[in-house]
Amino acid sequence: MIHREILGDGSIRLAKDGCSFVFRRLRPGAVLVTIAGRDTGGLGDAPLDELQAEIARYPPVELYVDARDATFAAESVSDAWTRFFSANRDRLRRVRILVGTPFVQLVVDVAKLFSRTGELIQIESDARRFDEAVASAAPARAPSQPGLPHAAEPARIAEPAVAPGAAPAGIAGATASTAIRREVLADGAVQLANDRCSYTFRRLRPGVMLIAIAGHDGGEFGELPLDEIRKEIARFGPAALFVDVRAVTVAAPSVSDAWTAFFAANRATISRVRILVGSKLLQLVVALSKEASRTGDMIQIDDDPERFQAALAREAAPERPAPRGPSRP
Repeated sequence: MIHREILGDGSIRLAKDGCSFVFRRLRPGAVLVTIAGRDTGGLGDAPLDELQAEIARYPPVELYVDARDATFAAESVSDAWTRFFSANRDRLRRVRILVGTPFVQLVVDVAKLFSRTGELIQIESDARRFDEAVASAAPARAPSQPGLPHAAEPARIAEPAVAPGAAPAGIAGATASTAIRREVLADGAVQLANDRCSYTFRRLRPGVMLIAIAGHDGGEFGELPLDEIRKEIARFGPAALFVDVRAVTVAAPSVSDAWTAFFAANRATISRVRILVGSKLLQLVVALSKEASRTGDMIQIDDDPERFQAALAREAAPERPAPRGPSRP
C-alpha cells in the first residue's frame, strides 16, 4: 500500500517499500521534490500524479528535484519520468535535478536524452548551488495557495479557541485542528478524510468517476478533492462525474466557490456532471454554483436516488466494441 500523508509543515509525502517522495510548493509555479531510497517502481504513477495536479494549476512549472539521497531507480521508473518530461515539455519552465551518485546521474542522463527536451533539464551535482537555487525560488513568505500546501502552511484548519469551562461552539469548536488523511481503500477507491468530513473517489471505468461526500466540509480540504479529479482528467481525458452529496451536512462558502471555479475552468475537460442532493438547502447551493459557473447544461442536479443510480449504472457499463463486418438485415 502507498502511504500518502500531509506532514506537519504542509508538505505531501508518498512512501512505499523503502522509497519516499516529498513534495513542497516553493511558490505558485515552483515545486521542490525530494526523493530518498530505492525506487523499484512500487509507487507507480502516484509521484507523477502529484506533479500533474500542480502543473494543471500553475503552468508552466519550475521543478526542482533533490535526488541526492536516492540510491536506485528501476528501468520502469526511468521510463515513466522520460514520458512525463516529454509529454509536459511545454508546461515545464525548467527542471533542475540534484544527483548524489553516478548511477542516479546515469538514469537522469538517459531520461533527459530520450525525452528530447533539449536544455529544459539541468543536472546538478553541487548540493550548495542547488540549495541556493531552491532558496531563491522560494519567497520569504508565500501567500496561501490551494492544493499542494506550502511548507509554512500545514493542511490543517485552526479552530476558534474555547474559553476554559465553556462548551464547544458546535462542531467548529470540537477540536483544535483536524488532520487530513488520504488512503487507498481495499476496493481501490481513494478517500480523503478528517474527523468531520470525507470524500471517496471511485473510478467506475476510465473517464467515469463517482464521488461520495459526507459530513461537515468547512473548507479545510482546500483543492485536494479537486486535485483527485484533475489526476483522472490528466490520465483519461474528458471525465463524467457523478457526485453524491446526500450525506453532506454543511459546506462552507469557500467550498462552493472552489467547485464553481473548477467547473468553469474545466468545462472543456468535463463531459457531464450529475449531482445527487438530499436537502433543499444543498439543492439551492448546487444550483447557484451551476449558474455561477456558466457551464450551461453540463451540470444536472438530481434529487431522485433511483434515477441517479440508474444513470450511474448506464455510465459505468463497459463500452461495447463496434461490430465487425457487414450488419445483417
